[in-house]
Amino acid sequence: MSIEAHIEQHLGLSIINKQSVSTGLFSAYQVTLSNGNTVFVKYQSHPNQQLINEGRELALLGRTIHTPTVLGSCEHCLILEWIDTTQNANMQSQMGLALANLHQNTGDYFGFEFDNKIGKTPQPNGVGQNIDNWADFYWEYRLLHQITLAHQNTLISQTDYQQLLQVKDILPNLLDNTIKPTLLHGDLWSGNVLSGKNHPYFIDTASYYGHREIDFALTFMFGGFDNDFYQ
Repeated sequence: MSIEAHIEQHLGLSIINKQSVSTGLFSAYQVTLSNGNTVFVKYQSHPNQQLINEGRELALLGRTIHTPTVLGSCEHCLILEWIDTTQNANMQSQMGLALANLHQNTGDYFGFEFDNKIGKTPQPNGVGQNIDNWADFYWEYRLLHQITLAHQNTLISQTDYQQLLQVKDILPNLLDNTIKPTLLHGDLWSGNVLSGKNHPYFIDTASYYGHREIDFALTFMFGGFDNDFYQ
């Protein structure tokens, strides 16, 4: 089915205008509908569960913080409300407050109800494993997963691989295992937050229940956040 057919199926409306926008992993469009409204559409001709998962994550986070409203999703497209971006002098402090509110959401176990992706990289989330120990989850589904991918793709040597496997033994002494599983954005960098007129909108999630410091670590790694955000 074409993007036009999917829009018709989900919204019962036709497309008046379609303009390609940059998004990276999927074809993406600013679409003007026959009722005059504008929406954002991610589209892929081949079925991709990631589009459905992203819609579910945005809807979940949207219960606490501002995310674009999900208007429809399937294996071929994700339809979101269009967010007009603008300069917002309070953007950084609003992002920090929103993240603090998001982190008030806790779960019983680390991980998520489905696996997802961070960028193009598969992100296993220990579906159904009921892991309540952060060191165990972080090793098995984050560090070991990344180490194995790096080894399989010859990005690290066999010697480095064997040495990195030893991290498992010291990890419990390095991590705080009293932390509660906290709902995360999961891929928080400045490009994944839109500056709306009255508040920020968070997009392109890679959510799961983990250590809240994960979100902060990503902001330090990528930059783009100032003191107003952290205060």
